[in-house]
Amino acid sequence: MTLHKGHPLTMARHEALVSPLPVAECVQAVDPRWLRTRAELFMEASQLPFALTFDLARYSQVTGLTFHAHYAAQVFLGEHDSRLDIPLMAVNLTHVPTKEAADRVFAHEVMHLRWPSYGHKQVAFERAQNVLDTVGTLAA
Repeated sequence: MTLHKGHPLTMARHEALVSPLPVAECVQAVDPRWLRTRAELFMEASQLPFALTFDLARYSQVTGLTFHAHYAAQVFLGEHDSRLDIPLMAVNLTHVPTKEAADRVFAHEVMHLRWPSYGHKQVAFERAQNVLDTVGTLAA
């Protein structure tokens, strides 16, 4: 469950996710503190806790998954027979330069955490947009 440059339809659906932030704020740069605060809103909106890390090597070490350089984010729920109580999300700060990009990445990865069986179907992205809309309401 990764976000990276992949299938054109998936990328189009991802890019179609609309951040609830004002346009002027969407283009602002992010820092880890803002991302952690924003992640809290996504946890509340999705009613799903997750741990957030920016240490990609540590993420790979803990999960046993390769975090490729072109990935923007990746989530780990645990193995199929032993799910984690709190899933782990890794975000590559290099590929998440703006607040709008961060909102899209969080919505996309929360979509995979909350509804993993939906994959990249249209309904999954509709649910991701609903989470984004809820984040907007919570932040208002």
